[in-house]
Amino acid sequence: MLCTLMLSAPHPFSLILFGASGHLASIKLYPALYILALKKRLPENFAIVGYSRSDFDDTSFRKLVTDSVKEHMEAVNDKILEEFVSHFFYQQGTYDDLAAFQAMEKRIKELEKKWKDPVRLAYYSVPPGVYSSISEHLCESGIHSDALPVRTIVEKPVGGDLKSFESIKKKLLDSIGEENIYLLDHYLGKEAVRNVYYLRHANPILERLFKNTLISHVEITAAESSGLEGRAGYFDHTGTFRDMFQSHLLMIASLLTMRLIETDESFVHARADALKQFFLPPSSDLSDVALQAQYARGQVNGETVEGYLDEDDVSSDSRTNTYAALKLRSRTSRWDGVGFYLRSGKRMKLKETRISVAFQEPRKIGEGTTPNRLDVILQGEAGMRFHLQTKLGGEEPKFRPLLLSDPLVCFGDCLPEHGTLLLEAIHGKKQWFLTFEEVQLAWRLMDPIQTYFDQKSTPLPEYKAGSMGPDEADAWIGRDGISWFA
Repeated sequence: MLCTLMLSAPHPFSLILFGASGHLASIKLYPALYILALKKRLPENFAIVGYSRSDFDDTSFRKLVTDSVKEHMEAVNDKILEEFVSHFFYQQGTYDDLAAFQAMEKRIKELEKKWKDPVRLAYYSVPPGVYSSISEHLCESGIHSDALPVRTIVEKPVGGDLKSFESIKKKLLDSIGEENIYLLDHYLGKEAVRNVYYLRHANPILERLFKNTLISHVEITAAESSGLEGRAGYFDHTGTFRDMFQSHLLMIASLLTMRLIETDESFVHARADALKQFFLPPSSDLSDVALQAQYARGQVNGETVEGYLDEDDVSSDSRTNTYAALKLRSRTSRWDGVGFYLRSGKRMKLKETRISVAFQEPRKIGEGTTPNRLDVILQGEAGMRFHLQTKLGGEEPKFRPLLLSDPLVCFGDCLPEHGTLLLEAIHGKKQWFLTFEEVQLAWRLMDPIQTYFDQKSTPLPEYKAGSMGPDEADAWIGRDGISWFA
């Protein structure tokens, strides 16, 4: 029987959720917190204080949470849910309303009055433009202080480019302090994504295979079959490229290529160092022609089903990308010369996040030989698949595919990613949160292409819903003599 130490909240805590009536809170945070309650990972004393402009009180806010959990969970224990939502409270206000923050401070202090060693957290599920105001008012109201600091969880993307990131970073550091800031990319809370590193760590044979003398190229795909699901207000100003590449896909690439650390080394430093090695080839040429060689992009159309321009609250002339593909290389010696092809898109034919490591072409020893490939499927039908080949019967050397496959199903302490990261923040653990250095490195890498995307003259091909992206993306990768695996 497998025995594991279960992650739980060791201390009473107060969590202020800014943007409490928003999309992210409803579909991710409330269900994740409910699962923690269901699995008995929450302490006896805790409080979730929702803050937003919406006209709620405690009763109507608790109904919102209850409805959210029931909508997004297959089965609900009504008794546990009722006790769970009794820990929820609400404060209405705008993000520049100091009086509302002061009222919230009094209520939190009253809730914590009999608690021993409480932890305070704040979750910024709001646009980056209000981070500064929230942070200042947390300090001015006394919610955040030297005696009882607030561990501030900030969702990616932090800003919309390098310049806005630097501005947000300064304001956060000036008010909250770096030791209290937790930069959250929910992909880093997924067990399957963390396993990208640990598969290498625990299996030396994989690490011996992962080198440029054996590998042809690497493909990292994050395909989504759904559309915006009510997130037009966020997505239309962000697009797939900012939303998926600046953090999610680059983090997967970093976990695949980072050094396997020794006991006394910093995990986050090694991860940041791997990110630092990526560059847009050729690294010294950022002309329009060179940029076109490194990317493909597109926007889903609505010929047969709802396209992007048919989504609610999307302008009819929007040029927001719903698909993007990018080519990177790494200066790391063992990955030198290996192309990394990253892609992601909305309304594609399947929902899947996958790493495909393509090995060098086989020797031409007979009919039917195909390149060996290792697929690590992180989302969708999660699993590992090693594509080999075996000889057919007969005199001639003819071959058929041989697929070695096993599902990567989580065993042990399996929690939703937001639940895991919230518990780690309560513990003060930062290993699976981003650093400011990583966010800065990512923006430096992405900014030239995003700037080019923002130009009205930059092409924006259409693609059909249910496909795997625009034809131009197939032609783009085809120029390197390869094709997408699916």
